[in-house]
Amino acid sequence: MKLAKHHALGATLICAVTLSGCGSSSNSDATVVLDESYYTDLYDWNESKGLNNSFLGRGINMGNFFESPKYEGEWNGDLTIQASDFDNIASHGFASVRIPVRWNAHALENAPFTIDAAFLSRVQQVVDEAIQEDLRVIINTHHYNEMFYNKGEFQHHRVRLNAIWDQLATHFPLDEYPEDQLVFELLNEPHEEVGVEEWNLLIDDLTRLLWTDNADTQNNTLGQRKIMIGTADWGGPFKLPDLKLPPESTPDNTIITVHFYEPFKFTHQGAEWVDGASKWAGTRWLGADAEKQTLYNYLDAVSDWNDEPGRGFEINIGEFGVYSKMSKPEDQRAWTAFIARESEKRSFSWHYWEYSSGFGAYDPYAKQWRPALIQGLIPKDK
Repeated sequence: MKLAKHHALGATLICAVTLSGCGSSSNSDATVVLDESYYTDLYDWNESKGLNNSFLGRGINMGNFFESPKYEGEWNGDLTIQASDFDNIASHGFASVRIPVRWNAHALENAPFTIDAAFLSRVQQVVDEAIQEDLRVIINTHHYNEMFYNKGEFQHHRVRLNAIWDQLATHFPLDEYPEDQLVFELLNEPHEEVGVEEWNLLIDDLTRLLWTDNADTQNNTLGQRKIMIGTADWGGPFKLPDLKLPPESTPDNTIITVHFYEPFKFTHQGAEWVDGASKWAGTRWLGADAEKQTLYNYLDAVSDWNDEPGRGFEINIGEFGVYSKMSKPEDQRAWTAFIARESEKRSFSWHYWEYSSGFGAYDPYAKQWRPALIQGLIPKDK
């Protein structure tokens, strides 16, 4: 997830380039007008969970577990990921899971930057449990805040990030975790001290590290590890034109990911970690033409970038979601269905943020999926 400063900027940029406004309403008595067809399997993803249409298909984030600062249950009321969660996810129409991991909180600060063995083993256990349910898995480097906010320390953390991925390459080799089971996402939402130039340097570093330096485990006769690459400026679409991929990156080995929480005052109304979010309570998203047009513009800009010669990557909407505390369920349902179906229309894979916390599609206490969200994410058959 992103912080308020970026989302405000993102919303400003979108509004500035469209004639349709910022795509949300405050009319508390209005009725959702989104066409009901968005809750049906418009683009034939149900049978394969989207795997006939993309590599990752429909997915969900295991958010607020391994990316918390200290321990797995810190942000989730001491709940931890259970093997049964992956059975629940797979049986309800999802093909993949994204597992955000704050490796930097569990690795030595200085060389050799060793990852804590118990933490690494626990993440591996969870990866194994997901794969056992035939889910494709993404692991990433999430919330590397020392790299983003500690001025003058980029070079140190550049070396440290390389060392972290070097260890992960050794720990998750292709002969145990084939390319069709596990994807490496290099770094979540680069921002602040990791701008466009720094991010492009890191992409060069890490692609060479994984595919060349670790070719014995990640690029050999067994296959080649697929990687996922986002953009600078918090993973939004606005820096796609500045993304410099090495010539080794192809549609066969690289997935491009962008994150989407627009309009921010709708998706983050009531979010305790966002300054002023309580004032946004009551912000609506009804599926009106102007609201949809704002989001069409965003999605079409991503498609246009990818349609340029020499690209043609799988696009993944790696995060999108609505905080549940103050948003109306019918609005959540509509916005979620719109983003999911419009992504599927463009053959974008997607991962909803997230499984069972503040944005969660699943209520771990009631032990049931929240109807508004599961209906938006997994549509009815035609």
